[in-house]
Amino acid sequence: MKNIIVGLILLAGIVSCVPSATPTSSVPKAVEYSPETEARELTTKMKTKLNLDTPQEDKILMINVVNYKILKRLRENNETDKLSSTKEKFHQELKSVLTESQFEKFLVEFPNL
Repeated sequence: MKNIIVGLILLAGIVSCVPSATPTSSVPKAVEYSPETEARELTTKMKTKLNLDTPQEDKILMINVVNYKILKRLRENNETDKLSSTKEKFHQELKSVLTESQFEKFLVEFPNL
C-alpha cells in the first residue's frame, strides 16, 4: 500500500512537470503585412472608391508599393520626422495620375493617407 501511495505521488509530480500543449499566452500576435500586400489592399479600395481605370490602377499600385516601402523603412529606422515630407511626395505622385475630382475624393475618403 505504501508503494502505491509513493508511486501515485511520483506520478502526479511527473505529470505536473510535463509542458502543456496549449500556448501560455492567449494574446494573439499582431499580423505584419508586407508593403506589397498593404499596397494591393489600398489600391483595391482606391479603385472602388475613386473609380480608377486600368492604367490608373496600375500606376497607383506602383506608387502605393513604393510609398509603403518607404514608410516601413522610416518607421524601422525611427525617422518619423520625414513622414510629413513623404506624405507630400505621395500626394504629388497621386495628383499626377488622378483627375482633380478623383484627388479631391481621395482626400475625403482617405484622410489619414
